[in-house]
Amino acid sequence: MQQQQTQAARNPTSAESTAEAPPKQVALAMDRLAQAARLIADVRLGADRLLEALFVSAQPHQTTKPLHLFLKEDSSMRQHLQDLRTIGILALKAFTDQKRRFFPHLDDGLNGQSSASESVPKKHCGSQISTVTQQEELSDYRTLSDLLMHVEKDMPNMKIFTYQRLDWLKRASTLPCSAEEFLMDSSKEHDFHISNKPRLGLLGAVAADKVAVIELLFPSIFRAIISLHPAGSIDPDAVAFFSPDEGGSYVHARGFSVYHVFKHVTEHAAMALQYFLGTNTETALYSLLHWIFSYQTLFTEPCSKCKRLLSMDRQSDLLLPPVHRPYRSFCAIKSSSPQSISSTKNQTLDASHAYHVGCFSEEA
Repeated sequence: MQQQQTQAARNPTSAESTAEAPPKQVALAMDRLAQAARLIADVRLGADRLLEALFVSAQPHQTTKPLHLFLKEDSSMRQHLQDLRTIGILALKAFTDQKRRFFPHLDDGLNGQSSASESVPKKHCGSQISTVTQQEELSDYRTLSDLLMHVEKDMPNMKIFTYQRLDWLKRASTLPCSAEEFLMDSSKEHDFHISNKPRLGLLGAVAADKVAVIELLFPSIFRAIISLHPAGSIDPDAVAFFSPDEGGSYVHARGFSVYHVFKHVTEHAAMALQYFLGTNTETALYSLLHWIFSYQTLFTEPCSKCKRLLSMDRQSDLLLPPVHRPYRSFCAIKSSSPQSISSTKNQTLDASHAYHVGCFSEEA
């Protein structure tokens, strides 16, 4: 007994690491949350500075100073976001570990409630394809060109365009701002296609290692903008949804639509992106693209819970369609033949349930 006490006294760190007092771990988690709040404030400030630099650089007869400021703030914001993700994961782990250790009955209660809330159907890949198998199948898509070519085959109804970052800013400012202009513009885009290759930006051919922005267009339904960092990689870092008839400098991967329906979808897409990145960064873009594809029924598919197409949104006091699509139970499956393409398309549609804001569960 005395020997054990002596060893504990000589090595207090090990004893402390094996069984820390709950208040200490909770306090550590709270401190990390406070750090996260400070990082969020830094990100917001950096976003304002980036927008200011973009507006200044758009003015004629400007020096390279705004560009240097933009690059500096862009690098700083990305570091803040990376730190925020790390701190958030550590804080969540600390809270979860303590909850499971000292309040195990809470998990049991949640499991009991899950059977009562089975109105949120979940179709997990585990029953057909394990996570490991899925990752092995998607490992062939190591380059952006290969990934986009396969996605274009899987989703022929969705138009895919690629741009350099500054080229997209120019493109966004020229997008149609009315339904009539949109119909004329979309008819021109329809003819722009390079056989067996992803559709490229209208400002000219974009080398694969220079692609920083992906535009996904479902005519008359939505336009989605994805940002890649670094350019040419398969690492998405932002996504936003807009109406096809929107145009202007605010149409970018970190912007927000003027329409409430697309604002809700963008906020939900940001959470889906973080989930895909946290699950597997190598397949995040592939999963995100297929998940976005499920929004082709945004204005036609009724809510899977209340069975209604439109529901009153309390925040905006507007009737909105089901703007949420599950992403935790979402499964994107590789296809390599016409038969498997059709099968993949059907599986994606079957697995994509639609929910109003008030009917959606975060567990989906």
